[in-house]
Amino acid sequence: MSRHDDGVEIDLPFIRFYAGRRGVHIGPPDDDGVIDMDMDDVAEYRHVRQIVRRRLRFVRHLFIYLALNGFFVLIDWQTGGPGNGISWSIWVAVIWGAFLAWEFVSNFVAPYLWGRDIEERLIQRELRRRRGG
Repeated sequence: MSRHDDGVEIDLPFIRFYAGRRGVHIGPPDDDGVIDMDMDDVAEYRHVRQIVRRRLRFVRHLFIYLALNGFFVLIDWQTGGPGNGISWSIWVAVIWGAFLAWEFVSNFVAPYLWGRDIEERLIQRELRRRRGG
């Protein structure tokens, strides 16, 4: 890590990071084609990174759900199943699946229904209405 008069630069084997008066620069260590970001871009980058992390977390949860519930069905089948009722593995899959569906809706559907863009459009429409335009 080196400190310049106008910022801080961190050189790692896999990435170079600079933050200072000129903005933020992120890129490969020996590449001149670094990503230049203003401070406003940094806030947007963090917001987008948070969205991507939530979506990746959902995908991880989906794979864990599929793997474990497949394993539970195999255990249930090997032990003879429920006899004459609903299997315990089905109950686990249904309840867990409901939580997984909620996570899907909140990560992939809800942002398009009531995300930042919708909020901003509604605010602008209300401001125009109040101003008589």
